[in-house]
Amino acid sequence: MPSKKIWLNSKNVVYYLILIQLFTLFNIKPWKGAETKDALINNDIISYYAYLPATFIHKDITLSFTETDSVDYWAERKFWPETSPNGGKVIKTTMGMSLLYSPFFFLSHLYASFSSSFDANGFSKPYEIGLAFSCLLYLFIGFFFLRKALSKCFSDNITSFVLICIFLGTNLFYYSTTEPCMSHAYTFSLTGFFIYYVPIWLNKFNFKSALIFGFISGLLVLIRPTNVIIICMILTYGIHSLNGAKNRLNWLYKHKKLLLVSIVIGFLVFTPQLVYWKTITGDWLFNSYVGEQFYFNNPKIMEFLFSYRKGWLLYTPIMGLFIWGIYRLFQSKNPWALSSLFSVLVCVFVFSSWWCWWYGGSFGMRCMIDFYPIFAFGLAACFNGFKNYLIFIIPFVFIILNIYQTLQRRNLVIHWDSMTKESYWHFFTTLKMKNEENWQKQTELLSKPDYDKAKKGEKEYEFSVFN
Repeated sequence: MPSKKIWLNSKNVVYYLILIQLFTLFNIKPWKGAETKDALINNDIISYYAYLPATFIHKDITLSFTETDSVDYWAERKFWPETSPNGGKVIKTTMGMSLLYSPFFFLSHLYASFSSSFDANGFSKPYEIGLAFSCLLYLFIGFFFLRKALSKCFSDNITSFVLICIFLGTNLFYYSTTEPCMSHAYTFSLTGFFIYYVPIWLNKFNFKSALIFGFISGLLVLIRPTNVIIICMILTYGIHSLNGAKNRLNWLYKHKKLLLVSIVIGFLVFTPQLVYWKTITGDWLFNSYVGEQFYFNNPKIMEFLFSYRKGWLLYTPIMGLFIWGIYRLFQSKNPWALSSLFSVLVCVFVFSSWWCWWYGGSFGMRCMIDFYPIFAFGLAACFNGFKNYLIFIIPFVFIILNIYQTLQRRNLVIHWDSMTKESYWHFFTTLKMKNEENWQKQTELLSKPDYDKAKKGEKEYEFSVFN
């Protein structure tokens, strides 16, 4: 009995999950190199990563070499810049991910530079493997701190089960094994770190705390500006009444000088992005998502949650237990109750207001992964309320479904942006497309999004919870 407890404690579960990620990533992921569409550095990752090869290999952050070189960088999926009004070629995403990639980029570049087998061009196999290992490390950090945060509120058994559910029962599994260098596992890591320190900062906020708070906050925003929602957890944690809100305001006033230090540090972290925008576009602030915007007057909330195209609760149904868990958090006066409610309400509203509410080619609602460390407390509260152990069958079913659908997504049974109810259920028992007939039938059942209409804020999708 004692040995069983040692093997299944939450600390060891973290290591098991990373080993599962390592095995899955390097045994199933096709490593075909950057010359094919299956390259790991692909799609959004191209923009996240572009700052590094542009600066340290091509020595040209303006990307002017993409016009003068004979290489078609767009066709080879290496650089996909937007064009600013002054004609400058601007990288679409902010540079936070490049900062996180950088140690692994430099190690990979050093290896490739001394290797006769690989090009030191920023996109050959050593760089892909280096970035894959970066995901392993950052995800480990995220689980390490999330475990410690959960352990303060829940038993070790509940903590272990929640960690398993978060990894194997959600699309975090897909984005750490199939598309590991997308930003989501990395932000998940920073969020796990942040929420662990929130109660520590509130209890004792000194100069060192102010520096760390400012740096992590600046880095979160540098990865994606909407991550400011995560930073707001310091405002909502532990509040259960108006008196609690008043005390939090007093805390802010009491530490106003240290908070100013945090703001300065956060601004300094973000400053390179401002300098970059000024250099390329002529403006200190620039919307590099040219022609793309939020429509806050017309959020697609029901589509975001339930649609067959990408519905969060359809493709990640285990998060339905988190919704119930919020009630349990308030009932038990858990300090994360208000933060959980605030974050999910704001996330659903903000993310469903984006013109491309389905977030392009993806599996489920990938934008929600960044907040799973916060949602983990709702899951834990839900599981903590289970009186009959048989009820734990429900999350296990959701885990099996998620792994199965992850394999379906890998094999393109679940389409990246055009799913319909008809295609979902017709191929529900199909793990892999085996013949031309299947591909033809899928083509007939899918419905391609109208991207042009969506960009204009026009209705481009007929939706009901029954269709």
